[in-house]
Amino acid sequence: IVLNKLYEAGYPIAGVVTKPPRPIGRNQEMTPTPVAGWAESKIIPTLTPAAHLEKPWLFADEDTFTHEVLKLNPEILIIADYTQKIPQKLVGQVKYGGLNVHPSLLPAYRGPAPVPWAILKGETETGVSLVTLTPEFDAGHIIAREKEPILPTDTTDSLLTRLFEKGAELLVKKLPDYFNHSSTNYQLQTTNSHSYFPRLTRNDGFIPWGILKSAINGTPVPEIFINDWPLAKYFDRNYLIHNFSFIIHNSYRALHPWPGIWTRVQIKSDKQKTISEKRLKILKMHLDPKPSPESKLTLDCMQLEGKKPVSGAIINLLE
Repeated sequence: IVLNKLYEAGYPIAGVVTKPPRPIGRNQEMTPTPVAGWAESKIIPTLTPAAHLEKPWLFADEDTFTHEVLKLNPEILIIADYTQKIPQKLVGQVKYGGLNVHPSLLPAYRGPAPVPWAILKGETETGVSLVTLTPEFDAGHIIAREKEPILPTDTTDSLLTRLFEKGAELLVKKLPDYFNHSSTNYQLQTTNSHSYFPRLTRNDGFIPWGILKSAINGTPVPEIFINDWPLAKYFDRNYLIHNFSFIIHNSYRALHPWPGIWTRVQIKSDKQKTISEKRLKILKMHLDPKPSPESKLTLDCMQLEGKKPVSGAIINLLE
């Protein structure tokens, strides 16, 4: 979104940096990123540097990466939704340094996953920031910010799209002033550990079945299950106990499309008369009567491991 907006605004793109091709689909075919496909269609040079194996937020070879980028003679580095840390020795050799389009109102929600965390925490407003590149992630001078409401129906996908559309427009609007050094209103950030949120993992989508049952039935959540809920540690325990249905629904919105919400249930086989544990994905849910801390949870669509998606009627089979 940001790249295309710069291109449409007439800025000459010296080159594009994106992730290497990765296996996609059932056949695990090596597939370039959409950004790489876009750049190829415009005949723009593309770099796909590998990440460090033990520290994936760094490049495998910073010196080679820096050399390859400088060969493109860039005048500014624009970063959008890119998870590797840009070497400062590179930033320092580029005429106008670098700007990051970050989808949060910095210094709030620093880190690699600001949008899902804002939804997960129940925020009703977020925004986008243009920030200079510094040795620490998302800690540079704020060039500009713009607010954006978080709708009750928003998922990470829908909100992220709007934020980068707004960020792209803001970037094109502010670049002339940035190049001319005509603005002196750049904001210094005051950062602390409480403003940084980590990358979410597949395990963060797990919710114990006992908690889901309580949310569905509108009954108090047994504390024994809370300790098995990976996201519980990010909430005050008292708040979590009294708002767990609301938090579950926010988790569903925040973790869509990836990694999604899932649980484990005990399934009894009528034929073999055995009980086995199966993974259950929650594909769709809603709160009744509306999203609020007092609402009950309804599961609309689920998919049991090895089965096709089904409606919420499966709940009767799992009680």
